[in-house]
Amino acid sequence: MKRLLVVIIVAALAYGGWWFYAAHAMRTETAAWFADQRAKGWQADYADLTVRGFPNRTDLTITEPVLISPDGSLGWRAPFFQVLGLSYRQGHVIVAWPDTQTITTPAGETTVTSDGLRASVIHDDDALVRSNVEAAVLNITGPDQAVAMAEVNAALQRIDLSQSSYRLAVSVGSIAATTPRVSADIGPDSLGSLRAQMNVTFEDPLTLDGLADPTPRLRSVDLTRSEISYGPVTFQVTGAATFDDQGRATGEIDIAADNWREGLEAARQNGDLPAEMVDLLAEMLSMLAMFNGTRDSLDVTLGLERGTVLLGPVPVGKLPPLSWR
Repeated sequence: MKRLLVVIIVAALAYGGWWFYAAHAMRTETAAWFADQRAKGWQADYADLTVRGFPNRTDLTITEPVLISPDGSLGWRAPFFQVLGLSYRQGHVIVAWPDTQTITTPAGETTVTSDGLRASVIHDDDALVRSNVEAAVLNITGPDQAVAMAEVNAALQRIDLSQSSYRLAVSVGSIAATTPRVSADIGPDSLGSLRAQMNVTFEDPLTLDGLADPTPRLRSVDLTRSEISYGPVTFQVTGAATFDDQGRATGEIDIAADNWREGLEAARQNGDLPAEMVDLLAEMLSMLAMFNGTRDSLDVTLGLERGTVLLGPVPVGKLPPLSWR
């Protein structure tokens, strides 16, 4: 009996020592990461850094984090940021954001308000293997536009041995884009919804350190399914494209919709789209609808050739190239 008690005490001491070692390593690595960003010219600060959760959890909380790029064009600040994990399950963490955070881009300052914004992240060293993101409410308010979303879910999973191809699924139960007067309590009864599934391939694998490091170049997108609903109309979009070194797309896009005129008129009446934009979209979609012989139905294939949008052999527009930091 005494021998068993000694074994239990030694095991408990060993586990406790291991936990405190892991907590110390997590604090040290996080502080070193912020120091590395400062060495690269970023403003990278925080007010406090703690690890709690003994004995089963290692929950990291960063209080008042601030990250601003060397030229000031990119930035992020929040009251706190958390990385929550089980001490016996390495490589799997939960990331939690506060209800309010601020993002700076070249277009200006954007406020993000949310309810239950969380992500589950599974990684192999620094390489992203699988991630799921969810939020009951996610509102993004920029200088000129606001987007309110509810029932937001997104899932990303690595699908090949090269570690740079992923399956992405996105679902938004309701979405509305308005001027910045949009309130924070827009809920599931707003005007639109989104469902999309696609396979994407990057030049290099995605990593956890994607904020400060350059984003890998996107090489291809295969949009297997997407539905964008607004009032009485649902647009279905599928297609595939590859991207060259300049970020120009080459491929095909299939667009199908019924009752699109009614949907555009509803957008005009509700004030969800400016009248000038409604007129422009109506003119463009009318031209496309002519090619399948019906007035209110749309079923057309558009070609992409190094960023140029083609209707048959006729250029009808141009997509801006993707850019990478």
